Amino acid sequence: MQIRTRLTLLFVFIAAGILAGVLCSVYFLFKKNTEDLFYQGLESKAEMTTQTALFSGVDLRPLTTNWIAPDDDTLPYRDNISIFNNAYERVFALRPDAPPVTVKDLQDIYQNDETHFRHYNLFALGRKANNLSGASYVVVVEGYYDPTQLTQLSNILIISFFVGLVLVALAGWYYAGQALAPVSRIVEEVESLQPTDMGKRVATGVNRDEIGRLAETFNRLLDRVEQAFKMQRMFLSNVSHELRNPLTAIRAQLDVVLQREREPAAYRQALESVLADVESLSEVEEELLQLALIHNDPGAIPFTSLRLDELLWQAKQQLQKRHPDYRAGLEFGEMPSDDQALFVRANESLLLTALLNLMNNACKYSPDHQVQVKANFQADGCHVVEICDNGPGIPPEEQRLIFEPFFRSPRHLRVKGTGVGLSLVQSILTLHKIGLSVESPSKGGAVFKLVFPGVAYLGEA
Repeated sequence: MQIRTRLTLLFVFIAAGILAGVLCSVYFLFKKNTEDLFYQGLESKAEMTTQTALFSGVDLRPLTTNWIAPDDDTLPYRDNISIFNNAYERVFALRPDAPPVTVKDLQDIYQNDETHFRHYNLFALGRKANNLSGASYVVVVEGYYDPTQLTQLSNILIISFFVGLVLVALAGWYYAGQALAPVSRIVEEVESLQPTDMGKRVATGVNRDEIGRLAETFNRLLDRVEQAFKMQRMFLSNVSHELRNPLTAIRAQLDVVLQREREPAAYRQALESVLADVESLSEVEEELLQLALIHNDPGAIPFTSLRLDELLWQAKQQLQKRHPDYRAGLEFGEMPSDDQALFVRANESLLLTALLNLMNNACKYSPDHQVQVKANFQADGCHVVEICDNGPGIPPEEQRLIFEPFFRSPRHLRVKGTGVGLSLVQSILTLHKIGLSVESPSKGGAVFKLVFPGVAYLGEA
């Protein structure tokens, strides 16, 4: 069932309940009002009868006339006035042949002083009264209550109820359609989007309502989808380029070597070049696997307590082992008195990769291939590590892009790289809750600043 139909039915059910309650209230209030007016007329007759019959001084004696019982519940007359003494004997009646009031009704009147009751098809009012000598009597006034007006009113209200339901259903269907029209428009716009045109966005309208927020949510989703498409295209472009170059170089070297017999030294030189290209491919593969692991299953990554100073020395040694022409300087600030403050909670392989990538980038883009690492250790574990280079710097417009996966600055397209390294660094540091910021003065150079979360995070399980 569509939302428009459900909303219309819900609207009809609610309106039907409210309308039925209002119409029933009108009916019962009108009925009570007409009955009150009717009994007011009976009270006037009872008061007039009391004044004329009981206060006139006339001696009231029991009537001997036999009354005639009706064949059914309907009396042949429409009104009557009777007076009964305290012995429950009828002493006055406008219609002597009328059936007398039952003893039970008379007892109720004596007990309550005044009572409303039904006598066959007539409405009756009984009232206790005393004559001039103080003797107790009961005056009973009967009258026919005409239900014609109530019947007409009930018919009108029933017809009004069903007509109202029809109108409510039509109005509900119309307004439900109007309310859902923006949703239908959003659905149509989203369905019309194609992968080849991800720049389109859903119109949010001028109203800041739920529909507008829904459209904004769709647009934010489309932003992420468009970014994913861009990342995919950049990945295919950059990675294919980085894979093609080493593979082409490997194939070319092997083809050249196999064209004719060569000296053992030539074979060794070719194999060393092929090995370097294979190691480059292996580095790219390792970075992509680590990036996929962090994003796909971060909960499966084990954490242990590691000494940060030892990890920095290890990163320096691996950097110089992989790139003998690179140089890394370590500068440690004042060491804390407690060695336990040097421990950080981390995954050794991932954090080492992040430090190594930052140091490798700093050397790669520095003319002298040197990086300076400054570590300021704190007793509370909020250590600060700065990785500084003396390269050309990072323009402000690129500082927010360098951590995007597969982003390559147009100024460094000739420099070997895939654009995965800094994205992997940011993902690793985010996983470890380590803050990362970049500063690049206008005179050149760049400083990557890492701020560790402190001992509170170290104590987490």
